[in-house]
Amino acid sequence: MVRFIDNTLGKWLRHFFFAIVRTYFSLFYNVSCSGKHLLQDSTGTLILATHVSRFDGPLIAAILYTTQRIRPVVHYREYHNWVQWFPMFVARAIHVSSPKSWPAEKRQAQKERSMARILAALDRGESVLLFPAGHTRQVGPEIIAPHLSGARDILQKRPDRPVLLLRIDGLGRFQPARYDYFWTFIGRSKGRRHISVDIKTVDDLDPQMELSDFNRDLEERLNRPLRDHF
Repeated sequence: MVRFIDNTLGKWLRHFFFAIVRTYFSLFYNVSCSGKHLLQDSTGTLILATHVSRFDGPLIAAILYTTQRIRPVVHYREYHNWVQWFPMFVARAIHVSSPKSWPAEKRQAQKERSMARILAALDRGESVLLFPAGHTRQVGPEIIAPHLSGARDILQKRPDRPVLLLRIDGLGRFQPARYDYFWTFIGRSKGRRHISVDIKTVDDLDPQMELSDFNRDLEERLNRPLRDHF
């Protein structure tokens, strides 16, 4: 029944939210995206993205919506926020983590349930969007805490899944802000903010590395300037 509702009413609601979000970004942001075809050429893909702003999720959803179904992985506090819960539910976001006040056994059980949902989505051919840093940037570069194991855990359990790195430039508060002249006809000197999104295939991440080494390697890849990849 849940799958039927998701494929009927859920699909209409996702189209509705897509129209709203895409219109918003078209009016206030000048977005370019390279490598989107890489997602179209594969299924069950793990997308590892930089987390430069709270707008990352909606932006990525707006860009990739017409390419492939994306299941975002979000923190439980974001998922259960009453303002965001319904769009998250419609997008079938997968919430992870749990309150630190829970007993260790309960937290471990929740972690296993979340991982099972992520793996099931990948096995069905759905792509999963994960922000390895776990939160928006508090400083200039992307920082992945040594103890965060989500990306490595997924790759250890599904080493055959394709992996894409998605990096965003121009959206975060620690990134340069450049604007076009879209709104000059109403007297505004600043138009839409330029945003660059770059998607690249990565096939040499080693999930057998020590966790801290794996995170350091992934961190370095996510922090490479976009121009270094062209």
